Amino acid sequence: MDNRRPANDAERFLRLARQERRGRLTIYLGAAPGVGKTYRMLQEAARRKAEGVDVVVGAAETHGRSDTAALLEPLEILPRQAFDHEGHRLEEFDIDAALVRRPGLILVDELAHTNASGCRHPKRWQDVAELLVAGIDVATTINIQHIESLNDVVAGFTHIRVRETVPDNILEHAEIIAVDLPPEALIERLEAGKVYLPDTAGRALANFFTPTKLAALREMALRFAAGSVDRRLADQLEASGEKGKFVAGDRLMVAVSPGKSGARVVRQAKRIADMFHAPWTAVVVESGSARAVRGIQREQLADNLALASSLGASLLTVAATDVGQALVDQAKELRASQIVIGKSRRSRWFEWRHGSIAQEVIRRAKEVAVLVVPLEEADEKPQRAGEPHPYRDPAIALVLIAATVGLIELAQPWISASAIDLLLLLPVIFSATLLRMSGAIWSAIWAALAFNFFFTAPYHTLSIYSTADVITFAVLALVAGVVGTLAGRVRRQAQTSAGVARLNASLARFAGLMGGLSDSEETARVACHEIGGLLDVEAIVVTVEDAQVVLRGNAKYTRLDMVDEAAVRWTLEHGEPAGRDTGTLNASDWQFHPLKTALGTMGALGLARPSQQRVIRPDEATLLASLVDQTALAHERLLLEAQARQVDTLRERDRLRGALLGSIAHDLRTPLTAVIAAAEAIPAEGTFAEEVRIARGESRRLQRFLNDLLEASRIENGAIEPKWESIDLTDVITSVLRDLRQDGPDTRVETAIDTECPLVRSDPLLLRHVLINLIDNALKFSPPGSKVTVEVQCEERAIICRVADRGPGLPAESNALFDRFYRLEGSDRVGGSGLGLWIAKNFTEAVGGTISAGNRAGGGATFAISLPTTPAQAGEDACDA
Repeated sequence: MDNRRPANDAERFLRLARQERRGRLTIYLGAAPGVGKTYRMLQEAARRKAEGVDVVVGAAETHGRSDTAALLEPLEILPRQAFDHEGHRLEEFDIDAALVRRPGLILVDELAHTNASGCRHPKRWQDVAELLVAGIDVATTINIQHIESLNDVVAGFTHIRVRETVPDNILEHAEIIAVDLPPEALIERLEAGKVYLPDTAGRALANFFTPTKLAALREMALRFAAGSVDRRLADQLEASGEKGKFVAGDRLMVAVSPGKSGARVVRQAKRIADMFHAPWTAVVVESGSARAVRGIQREQLADNLALASSLGASLLTVAATDVGQALVDQAKELRASQIVIGKSRRSRWFEWRHGSIAQEVIRRAKEVAVLVVPLEEADEKPQRAGEPHPYRDPAIALVLIAATVGLIELAQPWISASAIDLLLLLPVIFSATLLRMSGAIWSAIWAALAFNFFFTAPYHTLSIYSTADVITFAVLALVAGVVGTLAGRVRRQAQTSAGVARLNASLARFAGLMGGLSDSEETARVACHEIGGLLDVEAIVVTVEDAQVVLRGNAKYTRLDMVDEAAVRWTLEHGEPAGRDTGTLNASDWQFHPLKTALGTMGALGLARPSQQRVIRPDEATLLASLVDQTALAHERLLLEAQARQVDTLRERDRLRGALLGSIAHDLRTPLTAVIAAAEAIPAEGTFAEEVRIARGESRRLQRFLNDLLEASRIENGAIEPKWESIDLTDVITSVLRDLRQDGPDTRVETAIDTECPLVRSDPLLLRHVLINLIDNALKFSPPGSKVTVEVQCEERAIICRVADRGPGLPAESNALFDRFYRLEGSDRVGGSGLGLWIAKNFTEAVGGTISAGNRAGGGATFAISLPTTPAQAGEDACDA
C-alpha cells in the first residue's frame, strides 16, 4: 500500500476550508444582450426553488419582456433601495437587506452594473463579492464584452469600448454557464423588438449586432466557458489530491535543449499552442551534464528560453539526473496533453552508446501524446565547463589498474587466487567515483584485460584455454561494467542533489537573514549584498518617497539617470518588470522587478551587469523570483510591524480615553441627579421662569450626554447583552415621547404607526435608547414650528421605523455618519458629542437590526431602523433559556 501523501496537503485543506466558508457563484455568460441570460437564470431558480432551496431575487431586469416578468412572479423579490440622483429616483440592489434575509440562493442580475451614488459599493460585482464572503450563494449574468481581460480584444473588432467591466478574479472560481444563441436567431429577436425598442434596435443592427461581430463574440463566449470548465476541473483535482490526466482542454509542454535547434522546437510548440488555443510551458531539465554546459551553448539555451518566454510560454527548470523520466513526470504534474520534443538525426551507434531522450520520453509517456520535431542535423557537441582532454580518463583508468595489478603481484603469496577478480573491481569503483562515466567504462575494460593477461593461463597472453577462466573473465567484465555504470550514476545524482541543496541552503540563509532585520535600510543593504552574490550582479532597492526616487542597499549608486528613473517609475506604477532585457524601456542599464505583496508594491529591485551579457539568464529566473518574493515579504513585514506599533498606541489611547470618559460620567452622574431634582422642584413661575426652564432642559441634555458616555464604555467593553422579549413598537415610541416631553398637546412629533404590525423580539431598553437619540437629534435640528415624523411600517420579514425631520439634511459625503465622535463639520447639523448615532448603530445591530440614513424629499433627513420579524438565533437562545 502506498501511504505517501501529497506534500501540499496542509495548503489544500486550508483552501478547501476557505471554499466551504464562501458562497458559490454561478454566472450565466452570453455573447451579447438578448441571448436569454436572465431568462435562463430565472428558469434555473424556479427549478431550485421546487427542490426546496430558499431562493430570493435581489435584482432582476426584465427590460419589458413579458415572458421574463412571468418567471419572476412566483419568486420572492427583495425591495430595492431608493436613491435620489440629479433629480431622478433610482432603485438599487439592497445588500443590507440581502445580508439580513440570508437566503440559500440570491439572484443578482447584471454583474457589471454601476451602482448609484450613495450605495455601499460603486460596482455591483463588489456587492456580489460581499455576499460570497458572507457565505451566500449567488447567481448572476454577464456579457463577454464586460470581462476585463477581453475588453481590449472586443473593442478591437467591434470598435465599441465597454466602460463597465468586471475583474477576471471574480470569475476564477465561478461556475460559468454559457447561454448560447446563433447570430441569426439573435438578429431575428432584435428585429422583432424583443431586445430593444425599434429606434434603438435599428442603431444596434447597424453598429454592434452585425453577423460577423456576433459570430466573433459567440466564439469568445464559448471558448471562455470551455476554459472555465477546464480550470475548475484542474482546481478540483488539485484540491482533492486525485492523480491522473483529467484535462478537458489542451496543455502543451516543450522540452528546451541548449542547442541551435532548440529555437525551432520552441517555435513549433508555439504554432501548436496557437492552433489549439492552449497554454504551454517550456521546461529545461538540469542534469549534471546540463549544468556543465558553458560558452555559446549556454547562451543558446538562454536565448531559447527567452524566445519561449517572449512567445507566451511559462518557464520551468527541473533538477534531475534522468532527463527522460523528469520530462514525463513534469508533464503529469502540469497535466499536459502533449509533449513537444526535438530529435536530431543520429547514428544508431551514437544512440546505442548515449541513448535518445526522445525515445525514452515516447516509451515512458503512456498517457501523454508526444510530438517529435525532426531536426535535420545534430548540434555541435556542447562545450562543458572544465572539459578534460579526451585521453585523460582512459589514461587515469589504465594507471589505476596497473597500480592495482602491481600490488596484487606483490601480495600474491598472501592472497587467494579467487580474490584477484574482486580486487580488480576496486579501481573500477574508484574511477567511477572520481571520473566521468567513460572513465568507469575504460577502467572496466582495462580490469578485464589485466585479469586475462596477468592472472589466467597461459600467462602474459590474451588467450584463454580454461572454460572456468572464460566465465570468470566474462563475469568480471560484466560486473565491472555494471558497477562502474552504477557508481557513475550515483555520482551524477550526488552532484545534482548537491546543487539543489546548495540552492535551497542559499534561499534558506537569505530568508533567515531577511527575517531577523528590523530596519528598512539594513534590510535593503543585506538583500542587495546577498542577491548580488548569488546572481553575480549589482543590486539596488528603489522606492518613491515624496515624489522622489530613493535608492537603498548599495552605496556605489546614489542616483539614476532619466531613462533608469522612467523605468523604475513604470515598474512601481504597473507592477511589472521594466528596463534592460525586458519589453519596456529596454534602453535602461538596470532591470527592475516590483516587490509586490498583498499590501501593494513595496518598491522595486534593480539589477545590472557591467558587461553586455544578459542581466538574468532564463535558467536563473526561478531563483530570482524566490529572492524577489523574500525581499518583498521582508519589506512588508517591516511595514506591518510599524502599523502594528501604531495600532497598539491608538488602542492604548482609546482605552485610556474610554476609561477617563467612563470615570467622569460616573463621577458626575450623582451630583447631576441632585441638580435635576432641584431644578424640577423649583416652580417655573415668576421672574425666573425662563431660567428655570433652561436649567431643566440643559440638565436633562447633560444627563443624556453622560448616559451616552456610559453606553459608549459598555459598547467598547463588549458588555451589551440584549434581554429579549416580545414588544410592541407603539409602547416603546409612547415611552420615548414621554421621556422627551413630547406627549402633550403641544408636541412637535407626529406618529404614523401601522396597527397591523406584529410584535417584534427585541430589547426594549436598547431600542428605547436608539429612538431617544434619533428623535432628540431630529427635534434639535428641525426649525421651530416644524414637525418631526415617526413612522412605523410593516414589510415582508421586517418592520421599518423611520424618524424624519425638516432640518438642513445630510451632506452628500456622509459615509462616516455612524462612526464614533463623528460630527458633520461644514454642515448645519453640528453639535452634540458625536456619540449618539454610533451608539444607535451598535444598539440596533445588537438586537439584529440595521440602521441607515438619507435625505428626505422636500428637505430634511430620514433615519430608518429595520428590525427583522423573525428572531435572531441569539435572541431565541436567550429567550429559551
